[in-house]
Amino acid sequence: MAFAASGVAGEWALSESAVGLLLSSGLLGMAVGSVLIAPLADRIGRRPVTAGALVLCGLGMVVSALSTDAVTLGSGRVLTGLGVGATVASLPVIITELTPKRWRGPMMALYAAGLPAGGIVGGAVAALLITGYGWRAPFVVGAVLTLILASVVVVAMPESRGGDKASRTPRRAVRSILDRNHGAPTVLLWFSYFVLMGGFYFAASWTPRLLEQSGFSGDQGLSAGVLLNLGGLAGTLLFGVLTLRASRKRLTMWAFACCGLAFLAMTFAMGSLTAALLVAIAIGLFVNACAAGLHSIGPELYSPPVRATGMGWAMGVGRLGALAAPILAGVLLDNAWSPESLFRLLAWPMIAAALAVLLMVRRARKDAVFSQPVPAP
Repeated sequence: MAFAASGVAGEWALSESAVGLLLSSGLLGMAVGSVLIAPLADRIGRRPVTAGALVLCGLGMVVSALSTDAVTLGSGRVLTGLGVGATVASLPVIITELTPKRWRGPMMALYAAGLPAGGIVGGAVAALLITGYGWRAPFVVGAVLTLILASVVVVAMPESRGGDKASRTPRRAVRSILDRNHGAPTVLLWFSYFVLMGGFYFAASWTPRLLEQSGFSGDQGLSAGVLLNLGGLAGTLLFGVLTLRASRKRLTMWAFACCGLAFLAMTFAMGSLTAALLVAIAIGLFVNACAAGLHSIGPELYSPPVRATGMGWAMGVGRLGALAAPILAGVLLDNAWSPESLFRLLAWPMIAAALAVLLMVRRARKDAVFSQPVPAP
């Protein structure tokens, strides 16, 4: 949608506000999909929910490709977001349940690497398709590939160890992850995801623009955006390698702390293009390492009957951060905040999230509540 936005705005004479709503509609769908659809994997199984979510993605892109006005396109974006939100919340659960514990870190890192890799490859392909065939072309290709992948999931993906017991899921799964014993680690996980996604979408959405406002050219600002994705790909893969030698929980905590320091470093790097680009790589590296870490340790906090519910709600709350951070940045800039002050503001929540990860793991280990099966209602 980011690449199609200019073509859409030109064809339908849309205002910047209308384009912004179209860009945000996918994020709204992701939040709802994580909270309402992903938990269904605890009731009917991981594989059918994953396949169904991919079908929603494909259908949403079909609607987007065929749309003739902004309302229809926005509806297609919400539908696509529903499927994406359910998929990204379900996959860490499936990987956790299908992978031996020693290899969960590397496997989760490979999963997390899909986001920056998709940003690089998918963005390049989308740009080529739009140049040759118009803004609808990426939606058509995306729909075809996604529906093919849904068929592959139905035929080839095994049900996980938690999914084959999904029919015994309690009806009050959400209440069970927020009760007296489970509530504190759950809220800490929510906070960590909120900060992570807020920081990620702030960096991805605003770094190129803020560098331009600090005196760099448009091309130099876009280079920082590309380097964020390259750093993210390196960060997830590095996290996976390090988990073979070190604790995933400690690595996640340090990734958040270093991400906060990288945001803080950007406040001092704005005067030098080389320094700013190097810090952009560092931000991409650490924020994506944080994602790989949370995806890795989050599912292990929950027993199989509520695992998809726990992760779905955590990522749904995280999506609120993804929506809030870019909007807050725009409001603060309109109120005369400098680019440096915005990066400084984002540094402290990242460091707080490092402490949240530490407390979350210690509390879960102390109470040992998440390893206990949840009684049927």
